[in-house]
Amino acid sequence: MGHLLIAYSRLIIACVLAAGLVACSQSQHNSSPQDTATAIAQALYNNDYNGVIANFDDTLKGQATRTQVAMISDKMHSLGDFQGLSATKSDDDTRRYVYDAKFSKGDMTVELRLHANGQVAAYRIIPK
Repeated sequence: MGHLLIAYSRLIIACVLAAGLVACSQSQHNSSPQDTATAIAQALYNNDYNGVIANFDDTLKGQATRTQVAMISDKMHSLGDFQGLSATKSDDDTRRYVYDAKFSKGDMTVELRLHANGQVAAYRIIPK
């Protein structure tokens, strides 16, 4: 009886873990382009290299450096507190999106291009 209870407990734990992984996976793929762009902008502001590249495709990951992230973070901080993004252009057919990044002392332009699977193919932030 004890072995059966342990086996059931392990099965339940495995199911709960699997359900959690599926939920996390689905939430990442169901993120809107603006959610993705905002998460990257916030990671840049926080000088969080791993957060910046988390959704990048392999090619883009290879192009991003910690030094670039730090430089962009410094520039963003010079514009004050990050207040979020607002959409200015979008083209769902080509999966290209443009946002205005608002700060307390100015703003920047963010350009994002996504692959069909939701990975970031291109991300550019442009000072105004």
